Amino acid sequence: EPKKRSSKAQRSSRPSKKSVSRAPAPAPEPSVEKLENARVVLVVGDFLAGGLADGLEESFAQSPGVVIVSQSNGSSGLVRDDYYNWPAELPALIEEHKPAIVVVQIGSNDSQKIRTESGRLDVRSPEWLTEYTRRTDALIKAATASGSKLIWVGLPSFNFTSMSADMLALNGITKSRVDSAESIFVDIWDGFVDEEDKFVFTGSDINGQQVRLRGSDGINMTAAGRRKMAFYAEKPLRRLLGSSADTSVGFVGLDASNLPDLFLPGASLEASNPVRT
Repeated sequence: EPKKRSSKAQRSSRPSKKSVSRAPAPAPEPSVEKLENARVVLVVGDFLAGGLADGLEESFAQSPGVVIVSQSNGSSGLVRDDYYNWPAELPALIEEHKPAIVVVQIGSNDSQKIRTESGRLDVRSPEWLTEYTRRTDALIKAATASGSKLIWVGLPSFNFTSMSADMLALNGITKSRVDSAESIFVDIWDGFVDEEDKFVFTGSDINGQQVRLRGSDGINMTAAGRRKMAFYAEKPLRRLLGSSADTSVGFVGLDASNLPDLFLPGASLEASNPVRT
């Protein structure tokens, strides 16, 4: 006679977890071929900027008039300029890629002392804040000196209280300096915290679905988190890019060869000098 299963064995000893809906991801559309005169968006900064660039590539995959160029350096920042000096390196990148817009996201590695000739400055001390502000201004100047527009994307919360406090302080500095330079600061903070302003691993994606936004280390972004960062930057980017950001559906580049002839009312079709708009 077959043995009956114990009712105890049928129960799980693990506590039930709140389910997170995982809607099947739609198959990504193939990227369209970019135009030769497509406008370049240059994304620079640390490891978060690299993820931001990935998200923006997805955002503008169907826009033949926009090319996203990623030139991030994962371990870089504004504190360790002996490792990588962004204000000194950025002009050459701008000269090479000739971007219409420079997107900056930097500061995740900057919760550390700044070395100066007079010694080390403690994080967020008055002297540290003054020096960090000076370096922020230098990067803003390097980004905009050649006429490129600047969008500076702020930093998110992290799963470490002191680190999150540092990020808030850096956001305050960069927003103030970017606003003063008449450029655009994009605040993404609210997208990665809960109603009590605390770090969250899981939150709403760009479609309102509850998904995992952050990696298990509480620092890195998942694919959904990277796309959400890009979502915040998309609106000001599209505003600056104008018709260049149009999708491939129905997109036609107008030039002298395909611009329609428009005539004033009553004008003869045989007019030798038609009015063209």
